[in-house]
Amino acid sequence: MSFPAPTRSSALPAVPASSTTQDLASPSFWSSLRFLRAVLLPGLPWLCLLMLPSWPVLAAWLPFLIIHALIPVLDWVIGNDPEPPRRSDRFSQSLPLLCLPSWIIGLVWSVSLAPSLGLASWLGLTLSMGAIGGVVAINAAHELIHRSHRVERGAGAVLLASVCYGAFKVEHVRGHHLWVGTDRDSASAHRGQSLYAFVPRSMLGTVRSAWRLEAMRLERLGQAALSLANENLRLAILSTLFVLVIGWAFGLSAMAFVLTVSLLSIVELEIINYIEHYGLRRKILANGLPEPVEPRHSWNANSRIINSFLFNLQRHSDHHAHAGKRFPALSGQVDAPILPAGYGAMILLALFPRWWKMVMDRRLDRNER
Repeated sequence: MSFPAPTRSSALPAVPASSTTQDLASPSFWSSLRFLRAVLLPGLPWLCLLMLPSWPVLAAWLPFLIIHALIPVLDWVIGNDPEPPRRSDRFSQSLPLLCLPSWIIGLVWSVSLAPSLGLASWLGLTLSMGAIGGVVAINAAHELIHRSHRVERGAGAVLLASVCYGAFKVEHVRGHHLWVGTDRDSASAHRGQSLYAFVPRSMLGTVRSAWRLEAMRLERLGQAALSLANENLRLAILSTLFVLVIGWAFGLSAMAFVLTVSLLSIVELEIINYIEHYGLRRKILANGLPEPVEPRHSWNANSRIINSFLFNLQRHSDHHAHAGKRFPALSGQVDAPILPAGYGAMILLALFPRWWKMVMDRRLDRNER
């Protein structure tokens, strides 16, 4: 059982000049416009401060409250996403790539403010940027690192390095997708495991697995693990340089700010990991390998608002079945286990382990029948 390695290419696929007009006229283009919300999200703190200059504390906290309170409510009210899978066009391909400059500009702007903020404002802006980083930096990177083209994979790597989680690029594609739903995958939560036990285990497991995978790859090539041939090491160096430059330009408090934002962004990702595969296990066959990944091994949701911010990540079974599919083409997989609400509401539920188990363990029982 193996996970196919991506083919390499030095550039994005060529697009005929005449395709621009065709893209603008296609249903796929207009359908993809709603995913622009993710690209624009790093501008939300700036917009809040612009609208509420006399209430800086409220302005700093407001993006966090919008992301984790208002959007889940809207997602619940508006309901499911009626959009069917669509072909990918040049515009939709550009959206995850545009998250890179959008995130870096938003992060550097917020970092420049950090030294002048009071404690309450600093904490609010940190939580807000951490929530945005989980969506724009890590989730957009997740879409990009699955692509076959070097430019997209490179942009995904830089996004992950900007939040100090470059190991995710190696482990997710070469580890998680191979071992999802088994004991070898730290990103697959066991039944009964609380979020608070899962998150540190998954973070540590991701780093360990990434280094093990790279060490094995380099050993096969006759190269040293502690060398620049190790992608984990290259991305760790890039993260270190980024943080040091922030510290040099804006001071130690700005360095603390960007490190805290990175940690919060990673936690946001791991909470989603917890939701995506909680309690769903693959059987181990007689040959010692797990059964093939099926739709029943991922929890799905198809709520419209969250789908538009997360590039259809909630259509998760199809992503695991066809990791190379671009996000507009992902299907809702109606035969897959369905969450009672979108990821936004499920994140809030996961914070309360007793309620989470009460809701999700019943669904697991029904799914196993």
